[in-house]
Amino acid sequence: MARTKKTKTRTPLQQEADNPSVRPKSDAGEALFDIVTRSQKSFRELIDSFDRIAFNLSLAGQFRVVNRQFADVLGLPFAEIVNHPVEEFIAEPTREELAQALPRFVENRSWSGVVRVRWRRHQKVRFYDCTLYAVMKNGEVSGISGLARDISEQWEAESRFADLFGTLQEGVYFASPAGEFLDVNPAAMRMLGYENKEELLKPPADRHFANAAEREALIAELQKCGFVRDHELSLRRKNGSLLHARNSSVAIRDAKGEFVRFQGSLVDITDREQMEKRLREEQEFVRRLIASFPDVIAVLDTNGRYTFVSPRVQETLGYTPEEFIGLRLEERPHPEDRERLLDFFRRLTTGETSFGTAEYRTAHKEGGWRTIRANASPLTNADGRIIGVVASARDVTESRRIEEQLLRSEKLAAIGQMVSGVAHELNNPLTAILGVSDLLRERATDDVSRRQSELIHQQARRAAELVQGLLMFSRPSQLQSQSVRAAELVAKALELRKSELQARHIKVQVDAAANLPPVDVNPNHMIQVLVNLISNAEQAIGSARDYGQIAVRVAQANGKQEILLDDDGPGIQPELRSKIFDPFFTTRRSSGGSGLGLTIALVIVKEHGGTIEAQTSPLGGARLRILLPVAKGAAPAVKSDNATKSTRPAHGELKGCSILVVDDEEGVRELIEEGLKARGANVSAVATVEEAWKRLQKGDYDLVLCDLNLGRESGTDLFKEVSSRTSQAFPQFIVMTGEFLDAQQISKLEIKGARTLQKPFQISELIALVQQALSNPEPKISKP
Repeated sequence: MARTKKTKTRTPLQQEADNPSVRPKSDAGEALFDIVTRSQKSFRELIDSFDRIAFNLSLAGQFRVVNRQFADVLGLPFAEIVNHPVEEFIAEPTREELAQALPRFVENRSWSGVVRVRWRRHQKVRFYDCTLYAVMKNGEVSGISGLARDISEQWEAESRFADLFGTLQEGVYFASPAGEFLDVNPAAMRMLGYENKEELLKPPADRHFANAAEREALIAELQKCGFVRDHELSLRRKNGSLLHARNSSVAIRDAKGEFVRFQGSLVDITDREQMEKRLREEQEFVRRLIASFPDVIAVLDTNGRYTFVSPRVQETLGYTPEEFIGLRLEERPHPEDRERLLDFFRRLTTGETSFGTAEYRTAHKEGGWRTIRANASPLTNADGRIIGVVASARDVTESRRIEEQLLRSEKLAAIGQMVSGVAHELNNPLTAILGVSDLLRERATDDVSRRQSELIHQQARRAAELVQGLLMFSRPSQLQSQSVRAAELVAKALELRKSELQARHIKVQVDAAANLPPVDVNPNHMIQVLVNLISNAEQAIGSARDYGQIAVRVAQANGKQEILLDDDGPGIQPELRSKIFDPFFTTRRSSGGSGLGLTIALVIVKEHGGTIEAQTSPLGGARLRILLPVAKGAAPAVKSDNATKSTRPAHGELKGCSILVVDDEEGVRELIEEGLKARGANVSAVATVEEAWKRLQKGDYDLVLCDLNLGRESGTDLFKEVSSRTSQAFPQFIVMTGEFLDAQQISKLEIKGARTLQKPFQISELIALVQQALSNPEPKISKP
């Protein structure tokens, strides 16, 4: 049945006193019982009034008596405690530990100290200041009486103080009014060079003060003000050396206000000064390191605001570091790069990535965009929490341009290898077509046939020029440069495009500085470059309107000759600027553009040691900028015509000449044979080196016209064979080739006595070279 009212727990003696049935019957006995009962009640009230735990134990470890404080701690009634063993309520100390301590207690008959107790009921650990006394009976110890006071909070506070006192890195001390150390912590011992505290506190303790006047001044100040802040002291270490310390002390007074002691802390300022010096040196080192680092060092908080930027930023972007502080990350990058840059920053600040690289464009203070490559990682505090981002940024504008040029060069080389073979194979049929068209033009008897043969010839010539461009692109020749003035090249190119410019109503302005040194170039090829650029400008302007303006400027720039060609057309879109020099890239495919004009221009300019790049023109359109090396002391060359003037030799000019034609292409072989026979030459035509050698052994030929590539054989093999085996002087040699021979290759053949003829060629060109070889023969090399 549940109790609705809490009843007071009563001891067995109280219960017996309240029960009349157990009282003695006699009057004397009843009186005695009342006296005992009152005595027990008084004893119970006495021990229940204690503010400490009171208990009585048998030597066997059973509780005999406990007071109310004890019962309240356990939360149990007396009946469930009395006559129950200690281990039923206390987990620590254990019964074994108590049994081990019992003999010494019986011997001494008393004990006092602090006991750590863990109650079994609620598993709490408490500390008690405990005093135990022996209960004697017939001169023997029969039990234990004890009082215990809960000092857990005080004990924990003192433990924390002791831990703090022992672990402080500053020296802490307690001293008497006379300045004698009463206690010190381990840090103070280390400062003074002692390992044993007793040795340090050994009198006279004031011997540690190196200067008595300093000690007296300190005590006087404490008596007067009650405290001292950052007072410098000179103390003497165990080894006799001086310790310079910064001291802060406070006076301790008793209830009467008497100065009883003082306590304070010591800081070894020698170590601190050395540490501060090292820190200043390290900070200066870091500052100098950051200042001399080639990259810009920047720190941003998690909101994307700059908190630090190294001075290098002014050299890189024109802004001072102060102009960046507080600025948001997205305020200066190019609009097209902002979202990607912010996503990169987000991944760093969220810990999604621990390191990364981003490349983006950002504004320069003086205008324009610079390409920046930044390496960044999260910045964390001592707890490992991300508090920002630290980055190193480098201006890679120029290196990116060089990389793009290198990539373009590699791409050009790869494509060049492919087109070289195609172009070589095209040269043979083009040679036949050009030759046949020449013959048809010569034999045409009416206007229609003449016009048709002329059309065939023009289109074949156009194809031949395209093939020559492909060959030049695939294998740039080492041109024989001449010293010529750039202004003359510009004038010649404009003259060649004069009629087209006038037809499109395009005004041309030329600005050439006076007394400019000449440049080392091949005039015809450089004129070809300029004509291509002018033609591109014409068509760009024509795509926008029926009139326009082109400005050409020739000047000196950084030791080189600069040619700037500007137009006021629609310009080049930024995303296409890096592609316009790619092979076969064109924006005017419908108007017949091949996409090789600028590629060939790039190849020619680079072959001359120059550069060419596209920019935005001040006129609003495109600007092509060419840089060429200045001639090294060579005299200016005579102006050269861009077009080759062909001559048409008359019939019969080669009459009586004996010529051997060696070519594995039947159509080319027949064409050459027919063209030479038409001019009176005696011609033999074969397809292989073996057949040619047989013919040469049987007959004496004035000239051998041999293809360079004859399947698995080479025309140079025949040349070497003839020059080495023939006892008499060997015939003149003309080597024909569909490949693009550079100046060095041509020179090697000419030194050995052979001339070269580039396919495709016209019959008139062939006849002219044959006539030259027969009328002005090279020295015939005899057998070695």
